[in-house]
Amino acid sequence: MIVSYVVTMFVAFLLGMFIATTYHFTKRGFSHSQAYIKNLVMLTVVTCVVMLVIRDNVARAFTLVGALSIIRFRTPLKDPLDIGFVFYALAIGMAVGTRNFEIAIVAAIFINIMFFFIYKINFGSTQKVDYLLKMIKKQEAQDGPIESILKKYIAETTLINMVRPSGTPDMEVTYMVLFKKNTPESRESFLNELRAVTGVERLILVNKSLDIEG
Repeated sequence: MIVSYVVTMFVAFLLGMFIATTYHFTKRGFSHSQAYIKNLVMLTVVTCVVMLVIRDNVARAFTLVGALSIIRFRTPLKDPLDIGFVFYALAIGMAVGTRNFEIAIVAAIFINIMFFFIYKINFGSTQKVDYLLKMIKKQEAQDGPIESILKKYIAETTLINMVRPSGTPDMEVTYMVLFKKNTPESRESFLNELRAVTGVERLILVNKSLDIEG
């Protein structure tokens, strides 16, 4: 019996790692945290344990619901995607806890493949997404290479702000930019080329949803 429980929880752990790894490699933005990634694994296993405890006992189910209802959750989930992964972990944990291993494994594989697919094709993005590009241009920075890179990757460029911090010859510049090809690969190449320009430092790229890159 004990071995059976251990095997069940181990399967939940492996699938929880599978879920957390998918989140880790596809999530971008401020709400990305190591604690949340660890929590996805723990949530899958804990849900599995809850289902093992409840089994077919209705009284236990109501007791657990009552116990959980007094717990206050003070950490808000700002990104709807984070909420989706919580339900994902709960569903897989429930499937494993009820010994529906085939459903749990097939569902986890299917959902992960589905999510990687919609992530790769950038599903749901609008045709026009403006980004704020912020950089520090030191005194030795040349405008020519920067303008060349902007023309290569950017369809529209608007200078938003240009300020010189007191006591330094450096210039803090902010642009509103619209990418010709708005993909993670294109944005990463754009930032890498800007980083290679002498005198360009502290690059930050922020989009409307407050995802930050740099």
